[in-house]
Amino acid sequence: MSYTEYAEYILARKVALGQKPDPAPTKAFIAKYAASPLVKSAYSYLGYYYGYQAPKEEATKFFEEYTAKYPEDPVVLSSYVRRIIQDKEPLDKGLALAEKIAELTAYNPDPYNNETRAQLYALKGDADKVKELFGPDFIKSQVTSLAYLMASYTYFWLDRNENLESAEEMIETARRLQPDLDYILQTAAQLYQQTGKLEKALDAFGPAYAEKVADKPSSLYSYAYFWNRAGSNIEGALEALKKSNAAEPAYYKFDLLAQILLKQKNFPEALKAAEQALALAQELAKKRPGFPTKRYEDLVKQVKEATGKADEIKK
Repeated sequence: MSYTEYAEYILARKVALGQKPDPAPTKAFIAKYAASPLVKSAYSYLGYYYGYQAPKEEATKFFEEYTAKYPEDPVVLSSYVRRIIQDKEPLDKGLALAEKIAELTAYNPDPYNNETRAQLYALKGDADKVKELFGPDFIKSQVTSLAYLMASYTYFWLDRNENLESAEEMIETARRLQPDLDYILQTAAQLYQQTGKLEKALDAFGPAYAEKVADKPSSLYSYAYFWNRAGSNIEGALEALKKSNAAEPAYYKFDLLAQILLKQKNFPEALKAAEQALALAQELAKKRPGFPTKRYEDLVKQVKEATGKADEIKK
C-alpha cells in the first residue's frame, strides 16, 4: 500500500461522516483502489451514511452493492437490516437477511439478531413470532446462559487461586440471576469452602438447600457427594444420602455411604453399606454383562481390613 493510497483513504473517510457528509470521495477511493485492503473499511464508513442519512433509494442501491460484495459478513448484512427497519420496507428482504445472519452466527448466536428479527416481524404484524424471538422465554435463556458463564469464570479463577474477589462477585451475581440453579449454588459453595468461608458455603448450598430438595433423591445424592468431596458438613451429607437411598436405592449411593462411614470409623455400618453396594452392582452386572464390580468388591475388603485393624488396636 502506497502513502498516496492511505492518504486518499484518510481524506475520504474524514468527509464521509459529520453534519454534512460527502460520500463521493470514499466512493471514488473504492473505484480507484478496488483491490486495496482498505476497501472494506471504506465501505463501512459509507454504511453509516447510507444507513442513517441518505435518501431511501440511494441507500437501497448502496446496500445491495455492499451486501453483494460481502454476502457472508454478518456485520455487513446487519447494517442493511437496520436500514430496512428504519424505512419499514422491504420487510421480506430484511427477514431473509436476518435469517442469513442467524445461519452465519449459529456457532455463536448474537442475541441482538433476535431483537432485529423481532422488530421486522413486529412491522409485519406477527405478534406470535415477535414473542417467540424476543419474549420471556428468550430472555430467560439468556439469563441462564449468563449465569453459567459466570460460574465458569468463577471455577477458572478458583482453579488458579487468583482474582478471587472478582470470582466471588460474579458468582454472587449469578446467584441473584438464578437462585434455584443447583450448579450455580454448588459453584458458590465451592468457592466459599475453598476460601475458608464455610458459613457462606453452607448458606449457598447447605441445610436449607437439602430441606428444599428433600423429595428429590438425585439432588440429595449430589449434595452428599459435594460435601463428602469437600470434607465438610459430613453429618448433613450423611442425612441427605440416607434419604436419597431410602427413596431410590442405588449401588453408587451405597458406595458413597460406605466411604463416608468408613472415614467416620463406623465400621459395622460401613460394611453393611459396602456389601449393599456390591450386591446392587452384581445385580446390575447380570443385566449388563461387563459392568465392573471389582471396585465394590475392593471396598468390602477395605472395610473388613479397616475393621480388623481397629479390633487389633482395641486388643
